[in-house]
Amino acid sequence: MQSTAEVKLGPVLIRVNWFVVAGIVLTAMGLIRLGIWQLDRASEKMALQAAMQQEQQKEAINIEDIIITRDGTIPNLHVTLAGEYINDKSFLLVPQSYNGQLGFGVITPFRLQNSNRIVLVDRGWITVASGAKLNFGLVVGARQLTAQIHLRSSSPGADERPDASSWPVQIRRLDVDVISEILGEDIFPYPVRLNEDQPGVLIRHWTAVTANSNANISYAIQWFVFASAIVIVSLFTSSNIVSVLRKKEAP
Repeated sequence: MQSTAEVKLGPVLIRVNWFVVAGIVLTAMGLIRLGIWQLDRASEKMALQAAMQQEQQKEAINIEDIIITRDGTIPNLHVTLAGEYINDKSFLLVPQSYNGQLGFGVITPFRLQNSNRIVLVDRGWITVASGAKLNFGLVVGARQLTAQIHLRSSSPGADERPDASSWPVQIRRLDVDVISEILGEDIFPYPVRLNEDQPGVLIRHWTAVTANSNANISYAIQWFVFASAIVIVSLFTSSNIVSVLRKKEAP
């Protein structure tokens, strides 16, 4: 079998090298598959964004009415809490960076008024200048809070038990089991993050959860363009199309 051939389409003569054609086809197919994969990712993100918008429209419910399902899912992430901060038992999550500065995430236990159970409230971020006194504000008395349950991903391994000889206690990761042991109390299995303008809220430094599909669509278009460009350039370089077009343009 010959590796080359010539195909004549009217005035256009195409010189075909089957090995080169195979390489072009495989390359173009690979680029198209990348584009399709990016479109699949965009579709997944669109579905996630729709689910997030649906979640945001749910009305906040009392955290004491939350029932965690057997698979660990929670039917509503928007919650209200009624009770009191345990101000003298706060935890400082270190290190936390915000706007180029190092500081602390402040976690304060909150005792629910009905069940007496404790919820860990992530109040936000503070920084302390060298030599300055640590002060993240006390919130005294019964309070009503609105917050979002933070479904943390589990981290492998275990930290050394933090030094709880003085308060606030510094921790390197928020481990509910470790904090429950330190406090000697039953704790709701997930921390909550305060909404804006809530009693005790600090700088809400958490990265907003988004599911933007625009980048994936742009990448998909880019891969499809590359695939098309390879085919078109190969066709022009292996044929006399350019000279045919020039003759047609000549007077």
